[in-house]
Amino acid sequence: MNNDWLSEKITYISALKNPSDAQKLLLELAKIQYRTPDQEKKLNALIKAEKAIDRANKQKVAVRKLLNAEKEAERKARTRHLIQLGALFEIANLDQRDPAELLGILLKTAEIDPNDMKWQIWKDLGQETLNQRKES
Repeated sequence: MNNDWLSEKITYISALKNPSDAQKLLLELAKIQYRTPDQEKKLNALIKAEKAIDRANKQKVAVRKLLNAEKEAERKARTRHLIQLGALFEIANLDQRDPAELLGILLKTAEIDPNDMKWQIWKDLGQETLNQRKES
């Protein structure tokens, strides 16, 4: 196992354009067939360090995947929400209207006091329409 790992690591490091000093030393020591105890100690320390770097890099990748998964879920939720809002314009037969007109309507509507009874009337009308669409 250790020899396989070391062989793969040597191949990897050899292909690097700019290996670190520690990686260069690891290559040199690994090429020596009969190492002194001091050289063996250095090689083992370098192997241990490279393995630690490998583990740390794997954890970084795992964290990046986790963060990207969260961002992806948020993006999908936002996209779904926007599609649902767009569908409302289609249901109201407003999907062919000029976007500037629709924005103007929405901006003027947004000026209405949130406690105004119109909101409840519009909500009831909208819910009734959505319920009818579910039934058909």
